[in-house]
Amino acid sequence: MGRICIITEGIHSHNLFNKLILTLVSESGTSYALYDLPSFLRFDWINNEKWSDQSGKDPFGDYRFVYFGVKNSWTIFHSDVMSSYSWSANICGRKLWYFVPPGQEELFRKDRDGFFEDIRVDETKFVQANVIQFIQLPGEIVFVPSNWYHQVHNLEDAISINHNFINASNVDIVLALICNRLVDVRNEIDDVKDVFSKEEFNEQCQKILKADIRINFEMLKSLVDSVIEERLSNVSRCWICAKHRDNLFECKKDDECLQFIIDYVKNRCCCSDDENNNGDDICQNCRQFMNEYEISCALRCSYLIDLYSKC
Repeated sequence: MGRICIITEGIHSHNLFNKLILTLVSESGTSYALYDLPSFLRFDWINNEKWSDQSGKDPFGDYRFVYFGVKNSWTIFHSDVMSSYSWSANICGRKLWYFVPPGQEELFRKDRDGFFEDIRVDETKFVQANVIQFIQLPGEIVFVPSNWYHQVHNLEDAISINHNFINASNVDIVLALICNRLVDVRNEIDDVKDVFSKEEFNEQCQKILKADIRINFEMLKSLVDSVIEERLSNVSRCWICAKHRDNLFECKKDDECLQFIIDYVKNRCCCSDDENNNGDDICQNCRQFMNEYEISCALRCSYLIDLYSKC
């Protein structure tokens, strides 16, 4: 991550630092749990599922990171891998964040191949680009939406825990990235297309996608099919929107649908009833809704991957 590096000087007195080092050097498969996720961060298909730590079953590997940043180190202007969501929980130290809404990053383009590493070289464009600037304090969590370019500065020696993740809310955005980049890849190697059969050419394109953006159809298909299989063991039906029966992904763009979902969940939610939740802060009704919604999104994504793979 740019100029972030692992350090010990200046932060070795923190008890959590010693725990983090212990975890980082431990063998995989240890039963030692460093931290528990709050309920609003648990819907993570990459890092928080049965297959997340199972060798051979997880197509992505580990997208959980602990960053140790010295004072004045920083990450260059970038968007997160795979059009994923991410979050960053600050353990100690303060960080200065710059966020640029999707599309506005073009105002900081250096040339056709990329952007300025440091957007502060042209602060005159901050207002036009709607740059969001704030300081993250220890104990605070920053959520990074898909495709939001950002730049982060460590104002002090800092430690943070970070996850990149995919779930029902952004899997369509990830699929769109693959499809859009696939068009570029096909155009880039079109001059050698005749050397391959159609199947071989498609395979080469998928290999390039994996190397370029760390994801392709096969990986995403494996992920969503795992979600479908696991959720079907918990519920027997999907979430169906009467308005968007053929494309559930449109629901999140529709204010009427969103309000219906909010009302539906709120009217059934009993998360505050500790006695009936067996210590879980997500009630059975909310969990059932999420399972049904996740199955629907995963099924839609799986169908689209099969469809696009034949093109």
